[in-house]
Amino acid sequence: MKTCHDVVQTLESLRDNLGSDRGSWENLTLERYLEAMAAWLGAHEMAKVEQPSWELMCEMLEAAKIYE
Repeated sequence: MKTCHDVVQTLESLRDNLGSDRGSWENLTLERYLEAMAAWLGAHEMAKVEQPSWELMCEMLEAAKIYE
């Protein structure tokens, strides 16, 4: 089970990864990253639940890195 702490760690990890491995990112600008996040969330079945989980938030943040 993921917690708020896991979301913070995911964000920190993404920040570090963007600095060290930009080539693994499809969405390098904030605009593209947020667009991908919205698209992924709109298409993801788990996002339709009444109360999203910390796990879903971690997945969304990771997915926006590469989602087209």
